[in-house]
Amino acid sequence: MCLETQGNYTKIFLSDHTFYMVRSTLSGALKKLPPELFIRIHRSLAVNIYFIDDIAKDQLIIGGESIPIGKQYYKTSIRKLNIIE
Repeated sequence: MCLETQGNYTKIFLSDHTFYMVRSTLSGALKKLPPELFIRIHRSLAVNIYFIDDIAKDQLIIGGESIPIGKQYYKTSIRKLNIIE
């Protein structure tokens, strides 16, 4: 599961490759979701930690797709995932 912001709207991508568009900023959408399950990895992206297949220095792999991790979100993401650098 991945969330991507598009202005005042957020696309919520599901594991079956469908998505829903909701009228909410990414920050607003994340406030309504369990904080222990979702991490913000970019200014415009957040992911469910249970769908992460692999992690590299600047990207996550989810469902075979590479998703960039923003520089300012990298340390927070690593800390939340309990990964030793």
